[in-house]
Amino acid sequence: MPAIPDKWVIRLHERHGRYITLTSNNQRAVREGDTYDHGMVFSDRPLHIGEVFQLKIEELESKWAGSLRFGITTRNPNCPHTRVVRAATDLFTPEGQDYWMLSGTRVHNGDLEKEYSFSIHSLKVNDILGVQVTSNGNLNYYVNGVNKGVAMSGIPFKKDIYAIFDVYGRTKQVSLKYFGVGTLEEICKDEILKWVKDKDKLDELPIPKILKDF
Repeated sequence: MPAIPDKWVIRLHERHGRYITLTSNNQRAVREGDTYDHGMVFSDRPLHIGEVFQLKIEELESKWAGSLRFGITTRNPNCPHTRVVRAATDLFTPEGQDYWMLSGTRVHNGDLEKEYSFSIHSLKVNDILGVQVTSNGNLNYYVNGVNKGVAMSGIPFKKDIYAIFDVYGRTKQVSLKYFGVGTLEEICKDEILKWVKDKDKLDELPIPKILKDF
């Protein structure tokens, strides 16, 4: 994979919900155990203005209700006073005004909420969801690379802004996805996985070992 410029390298913060395990050099998050909550995760650095922070849905489990919650915060995860809450809904209160989160079809900022044009519940495995703060203070969401429009305005973009998400309910595992053109290996992998429902069947395919291991 081509090298990503240092200023754009981003990972997931070591401070996260109690049931989250980070792998792949802190670029993948999975919620462990027989539970649907305690899956909060932060980015390890503030987002650049205009940067699109993207998550790829890697695993869903149908026995739970609800799904990924995704947004931004001006709370620094390095600060001991920043809470790692049980679930994003705990932030939908007057005390949660430093958080902007998409949950279902609504974007929440504290106890304020606004209907949005997209439902996060519709995401499937291999779908990619992104969030962006622009230089005029707009909060945008992207689905599979397509800008879905302004979710909220008036974001304090001159402050440090971190990505935050909740691996909640049906959403079991996500990974970071660099906003750019995929490598040939990544494109091949995604295309193969569209046609193989059971990953254990990969060994039976007549493809190079490097692709099976990727």
